[in-house]
Amino acid sequence: MQDQYLKPTASTAQQCRLCRGTLRPMFKSVLLKKYEIEYFKCAECYSLQTEAPYWLDEAYGENLSNLDTGAAQRNIHNWAACYVISKLFGVKNVIDMGGGDGLLCRLLRDHGINCYVKDRYASPSYAQGFTEPNFDTPDLVLGFEVLEHFASPAQDLNDIFKYNSRVVLLSTELYAAQTKEWWYLTPDSGQHIFFYSQQAIMLIAKQYGYSLVVSGGFILFIRGDVSPVKKIIARFLLKARICRLLKPLVVMLPCPGVGSDHALQIEKTKETS
Repeated sequence: MQDQYLKPTASTAQQCRLCRGTLRPMFKSVLLKKYEIEYFKCAECYSLQTEAPYWLDEAYGENLSNLDTGAAQRNIHNWAACYVISKLFGVKNVIDMGGGDGLLCRLLRDHGINCYVKDRYASPSYAQGFTEPNFDTPDLVLGFEVLEHFASPAQDLNDIFKYNSRVVLLSTELYAAQTKEWWYLTPDSGQHIFFYSQQAIMLIAKQYGYSLVVSGGFILFIRGDVSPVKKIIARFLLKARICRLLKPLVVMLPCPGVGSDHALQIEKTKETS
C-alpha cells in the first residue's frame, strides 16, 4: 500500500506533507502498541502529523472494524447532511470517496441521488454494482473520515478535487493544539496520520479554488458564485444539533431508488448473461 515509506531518519521528517513548511517536534506516542512514533506540528499551516508512516501496510492489514463502533450512526448522521446539502445545491450526481462498505452510497441512492462509491481498501457490500459512475463530472464529492488517512495530503487531495465538482463535503476532526491524549489520534489503529488545522483547511480551499463553510464537524467546499444566504443556510443545516433533528425526517421520506436500482441490477444481469 504505502511501501514507499521506510523508517525515516531525522532529516526526512522535517517537511510538512501538506504545505512543505518546517516541522517542529511535539510529542511521541506508541502506535499499533509497538512503534514509538514522533508527532510534528507545521510552523506554516499548523497541522499535526506523524513522522513518515512506514507502518501503514501493517495498520491496514489488521481487522480493526471492531474499534469503529460508531460506523452505523456516523453513516446515518452523514446521510442526513448529504441529503439536505444535495437539495440545497441542486445536486444530482455524487461520488463517495473512501465510502467503505457503501452504506452511505446505498442510503443516498434509496432517496434518488445518483451516488457511486470508491474505496481502494474496502468492498462496497451495500453498493455492489455502483462503483463505476455513469457520469464524467459529479456535482458533489464526499469524503467522510478520509483526510486523516492521507499519507501524502499534498498529492492525495487531488483524488478528491480532480473532479472539479461544484461542491465537496468532507469531515475530519480539526487540530487545535490538542495534546497526545487526544482521542482522535487513535494510536491503536495506526491509521490516523495527518491532522489538519483550520488554517490548513483554508489553504486547501484557496489552492483548489473553493469558498469554505466549516460547521458541525463538516467541511464544505463550494465552487463558483454562491449567495451569502445560501452559505448561511448550509452552515445552519450542517450543525450537529440540526443534523440530529433532520435524521428522523429523512428516514420518513419515500425511497424510490430501492425499486429503480433493483430493476437496473436485473437489467445488468441480463446483459452479462
